[in-house]
Amino acid sequence: MSEPTASEVRKALLHFDSRHQKIVSGLLVEMMKNPTRVRERDWVIEQLAELTLLTGDFEDATPESGAAAVREFVREHADEILNASFLLFQRVGMDLAPRAAEGFTLEDAVKCGLDYFPATGNGAGDSA
Repeated sequence: MSEPTASEVRKALLHFDSRHQKIVSGLLVEMMKNPTRVRERDWVIEQLAELTLLTGDFEDATPESGAAAVREFVREHADEILNASFLLFQRVGMDLAPRAAEGFTLEDAVKCGLDYFPATGNGAGDSA
């Protein structure tokens, strides 16, 4: 897999609404906290489902219909959300790699990632 440019990451995030952005940013946090688990498909899907439930308004007449609505949302949007999340995770890692020797915090990584979102971005990484 080639290294994503800042422009590619921004393009992947550009059309997302606030729910999608919350899910991607939540996935980034979980990936940064658990980088060794990022390649575990089941773990990533579990995180996606949990974040979808937390960020959505899936109240329904019954718990079963609410769960069905979450499953449907994940089915419809998983590919684009996961693709953007993996691109962002990789890009943040590339951006922070030069600081690895001095260290950085989870907060630093999240701030770096949020800079790629259209509503919050400040232009970080425009040169790549």
